[in-house]
Amino acid sequence: MAIKRVDTYEQKSGLKDGISNAVIGAGLGFASKYILPLTSQEKDADYDKIIKNIKSLAEKSENEFLEAIKANPQRTLAQDAYIKSSENFVKHNVREYNFAVKSIRPTAPFVIAGAVTGLIISFVKNVFSY
Repeated sequence: MAIKRVDTYEQKSGLKDGISNAVIGAGLGFASKYILPLTSQEKDADYDKIIKNIKSLAEKSENEFLEAIKANPQRTLAQDAYIKSSENFVKHNVREYNFAVKSIRPTAPFVIAGAVTGLIISFVKNVFSY
């Protein structure tokens, strides 16, 4: 009678998986610093003041330049492009200011939370795979 090995279990290193998941989690944590929306603490009185300033400057530029351009019945393509770009001026500047506020956020909490989440996922995966 031939004897066959029943257990074909291979030892897998949980350390390698844990480190790779922690690095991936840290990268995702860093990305979440910029992806997550601004909190109510970040949208304070200074934030509101700057947004109002951006909007008032946009209105001022629209009143000065756009009215003169729009009054011209024979506008050039460049003038039409300027009118369209001025409509996106406020959106663009608000988006850039939001990015600047997000870049001030401390990086460490996001990276640490991502790395710990990656380690927990690796641990749970290794526990349930055995």
